[in-house]
Amino acid sequence: MEGNVIRRILHYLFIEDYLAKIICLAIGCGLWFYVEVARVTQTALNIPVEYIKKPANLYLKQGQTRFVKITVRGRDEFLKFSTAGIKAEVNLANARGGDANYPVVFDVRQLPERVELASKPETLAVGLEAGASKIVPVKVVTSGNPDASYKILKASATPQQIEIDGPEAVIAAIQALDTEAVDVEGAARPISRKINLRIPDQVSTDKVRSVSVRVEFVPKTYSDEQQFDQIAVRVQNLDAALNAALSDQTVQVQVQGESAAVKKLKPSDIYVFVNAEDTRYNSRTGSILPYANESGVPVKGRILNGSRKVQILSITPDKVNVRFSVKPEYAKKEP
Repeated sequence: MEGNVIRRILHYLFIEDYLAKIICLAIGCGLWFYVEVARVTQTALNIPVEYIKKPANLYLKQGQTRFVKITVRGRDEFLKFSTAGIKAEVNLANARGGDANYPVVFDVRQLPERVELASKPETLAVGLEAGASKIVPVKVVTSGNPDASYKILKASATPQQIEIDGPEAVIAAIQALDTEAVDVEGAARPISRKINLRIPDQVSTDKVRSVSVRVEFVPKTYSDEQQFDQIAVRVQNLDAALNAALSDQTVQVQVQGESAAVKKLKPSDIYVFVNAEDTRYNSRTGSILPYANESGVPVKGRILNGSRKVQILSITPDKVNVRFSVKPEYAKKEP
């Protein structure tokens, strides 16, 4: 009896209307294939690349790759996701200077569920170069125009100079660090404030991001003005046993005076100097007193010809650093 029941069930499943059942099975398989397989597609994503563990003495060359392309796979509805925060990494822990290929690492846990990584670049060409540093002046940038009866006399920053670090090519091209623009529109009184620096990409200033600036004004007159660049700075009253090296060997001088006198003025008529009378060489001890290095030494100037009709308005920079050294013929000989 039980065997007959089983035979009837099997006959119903596999013999009776078998063609219709095969068709239904085929349709079902087709629907499953469409839902689970045919709707799976791929899409390409451009994601940022982050360079990690870079040696402190090396810098990325300009123009390095910022994005890489990866391909992800999944059903259409799962591929509609935000790519914010998704990134690839290039580990530079053991990098050396020059151009080389480094592995690209991508953590698949960044992708949503039901989305998988199909492909990514295996390596990325990276160029690294040695770093450099130097001290550059801070240039105060202004915007707008002061009160109609005034003009800018001087715009200065504290500190006046800042040490910068970065890739050799980038550092070599920087002659000064600009500030953000100081608005002087309608001003007649001095302006003092803290203002941010414009620091180029890949350049470090040892956490110095801002400076104190002061913009001074002077009433306009009917006198003419002229600016002289590259005026040599001399060292006055220098001890005969010493040499002196200046952080700035030339300065910019702004003069004002009677029109005819200003027009006749030549760079050689302007004498700019620092006074070194307080620094002396002690031949007995072989020491430079009081200090071998002096910072913030005032720069002064005078007009040699036509001084009664022309005056110096400003000298930029108005302070320099001086490094003194002993001339070989005066150096104390060791016994």
